[in-house]
Amino acid sequence: MGALSGVEFRRLNTIISAWICIAFGAGITLYDGSPLSLYISVPLSIGGIILLILGISIDEGEDQNRYDVEHWAPRASLMPDAGRPMFRVDTTLDKPIRTSILCGKCANIVWIDGKKPKSFTCPSCEVELWVSEEE
Repeated sequence: MGALSGVEFRRLNTIISAWICIAFGAGITLYDGSPLSLYISVPLSIGGIILLILGISIDEGEDQNRYDVEHWAPRASLMPDAGRPMFRVDTTLDKPIRTSILCGKCANIVWIDGKKPKSFTCPSCEVELWVSEEE
């Protein structure tokens, strides 16, 4: 995943801009009810409503977000021992269900198809990370 750019937040930026336009338009109208303020506030508020509808209808990034989720991987990093080796387990909720296991002792990442196994030993440093006694 690269650096974030403004294009990725087009929907959010449009919705925030819309609410700002609506708030300024309403504020100008409530502050001073003169015809000049109405000439300014009415187009500003109408523009804000149009921006709000446009912002809500933008469906950008759905494919990119799905791609990012499908290709996500934990960052390989060492974890301090807390009486025993630390580990991190991440399992996807959507199909295909995959599980990543990060060994905190050697920072090795192992991917397994399916859910978290009942026991696991890191193939890189051969440290037993967990054994589940549940059946």
